Amino acid sequence: MIGRKRIMIAGGVVAVVALLWLMSRERPVAVEMAEVSARTVREYIAEDAKTRLADDYIIDMPLSGTVDAITLEEGDEVEAGGCVATVDAYGLEQQVAALEALIAQARARITSVDVEKPKPEDLASAELRIKEEHDRQAIAAKERAIAENDFRNAEREWNRVKALFESGAVSQSQYDEAERGLKNARENLERVSLASDSVKKALDIAELASQRLAGSVDDNEFMREVYRKEIENLESQLNVLKDDLAKTQIASPVKGVVLEKFVDDKRVLAAGTPLLRIGDLQTIEIECDVLSEEIVRVKVDDPVEITGKALNDRVVLGRVNRIYPSGFQKVSALGIEQQRVRTILTFDDPSENLRPGTSVDVRIITGEVKDAISVPERATFRSDGGWAVFVVEGGRARLVPVEIALKNDDWAAIRSGLQPGQIVVAEPKNELADGVRVAPL
Repeated sequence: MIGRKRIMIAGGVVAVVALLWLMSRERPVAVEMAEVSARTVREYIAEDAKTRLADDYIIDMPLSGTVDAITLEEGDEVEAGGCVATVDAYGLEQQVAALEALIAQARARITSVDVEKPKPEDLASAELRIKEEHDRQAIAAKERAIAENDFRNAEREWNRVKALFESGAVSQSQYDEAERGLKNARENLERVSLASDSVKKALDIAELASQRLAGSVDDNEFMREVYRKEIENLESQLNVLKDDLAKTQIASPVKGVVLEKFVDDKRVLAAGTPLLRIGDLQTIEIECDVLSEEIVRVKVDDPVEITGKALNDRVVLGRVNRIYPSGFQKVSALGIEQQRVRTILTFDDPSENLRPGTSVDVRIITGEVKDAISVPERATFRSDGGWAVFVVEGGRARLVPVEIALKNDDWAAIRSGLQPGQIVVAEPKNELADGVRVAPL
């Protein structure tokens, strides 16, 4: 009996010790695990965005007038240079006709000036007459000088004969002869003087006639210049009217589609009134507003992935084309005021069939590591000012510091600390610590 009792006591002690061992044994933490692998990891900025046209044109009234009814509708295609609207041109056509008549009239006046203009032979004849009168004046001057000399000689002879006659030295007939000689010389001098004066007046008249003839040339040239300037003025007005007349056929500057129509019916409009908005669908681009703290990572020509319902969830590639130099305030859908910077993205293939104003999702790729040692992004966490993961070794979680090259919402590229094939805790839990036993979910 005593032996059996001892055996029972010993068995109870063993059972208690076993129970205490089982109770003291650590229960593993169930965790999701992932294998460290090599893959291409891209860092990106994800944003909602909208398409727009880089080139859209507001076609407005080029001049005041009556625009005819516009038959084009939104969505209609137009060709570059094709007529999209017309302005009533009747008034301009009448003004053009009136100005053309005035120009023809001014040109006719120039023709009449040319008819009245002295001919070169008239001017030459006037100059020849002056020369002839100069020659006559020279001859008359010589005749006058001879007549004056003859008169002086006759006067001296008369005075001599007179003195002799008074002394009785000569006869009455001699005295009368000397007196007749003096009288003839005087009359000849008077005749020659009158002829000389007449020649001088004829010369003056010839010179005056020549001057008037030459002056009429200047007058005609002046009138010609007046009419010429008048024609230039009329032609400049005509050019303006013809330019306005050409504008009555309003053409599209580009090949595209009608995006918006502002006027339907025929009406009188002022110059500058919008008629149509036309866009070139080949210039489709994407407008994306990026947070100011993230824009520092974005550079022109960074690759972009574009998706969305409008693309049937296809991934279309593009590029960062332009980053605006300044930011602006924008209130988010949650009512949070944010500082954002407008960024323009372009499609690598501009033939994508998207309309302006279409919503798309974009990912701006700001970094990439190919064949990177990678783990799920949620496997990484902050530890002692750096990054770390839990590596599963021997059924226990081991805290391993790592250096991250870059990461996105799904993956983290590890620069150092891990090797391909290792197993990590994909989503650490709060109860995990270095050395804690773990088990896969």
